[in-house]
Amino acid sequence: MPQRKTEFWLTFSSNINSEQTTYLRTRIATILERKDFGSLVVLFSSDGGSTEQSLALHNFLIGLPVPVHMHAMGHIGSASIPVYLAGCKRTAAPLSRFFFHEYDWEFDGRQTLRRIDEAVKRLRSDIEMARTIIKTRTKAGADVFDALDGTAGPAILNADQAKSIGLVDEVCELRHPIPNGMPIAMWT
Repeated sequence: MPQRKTEFWLTFSSNINSEQTTYLRTRIATILERKDFGSLVVLFSSDGGSTEQSLALHNFLIGLPVPVHMHAMGHIGSASIPVYLAGCKRTAAPLSRFFFHEYDWEFDGRQTLRRIDEAVKRLRSDIEMARTIIKTRTKAGADVFDALDGTAGPAILNADQAKSIGLVDEVCELRHPIPNGMPIAMWT
C-alpha cells in the first residue's frame, strides 16, 4: 500500500541572517527527504535583514525540485520581500503587510575608503537584484522601486494592495482540511 502524502507547514518568523537562513534550508531539506512528503508551505514573517542572505535564500527556494507555497502570516519587510517572491504560489493572511524601504549597510569597526567603496558597490548591486526580482514577479510601480534606494519614501502595502500588484496571488486564511485532502504536519 502506498504511503499517504503529507503537506508540511514550516514556520519562519525571524530576521534574514546567516544562522536563520541556514536553519531554514536545513529544515526544508529534511522535509523534502521524508517518504511522506507531498507539498511544502512556508508560513513566513520577517522584518528583513541581510540583503546577501536574502538573495541566496531566494535562489535556494527557486532552485528546489518542488514548488514552494509562501504564505505571508504577518509583516514581510525589506530584504524578506525577495525571499517571499521565491514562492511558486504566494498567499497572504488578510492582516499581513509588505514594507519597502531604503536598503542600508551595517559596518563593523573602523573602515577605509576602499571598504566603504566596496560596501556602496555591493549595496547598489543588492538593490538592483532586488528590483529585478520584484520587477519580474510583480507589477509594482515606481513608489516601490524607488523606496529601495531612498529616492522615494517607504511604501507599506496591505494584503489587498499587494494582491493588486501581483505580489500576492490570493488573500486568505489557511485552513484545514485542505482541498487536496492531504494531512498537515506543522514544523517550526
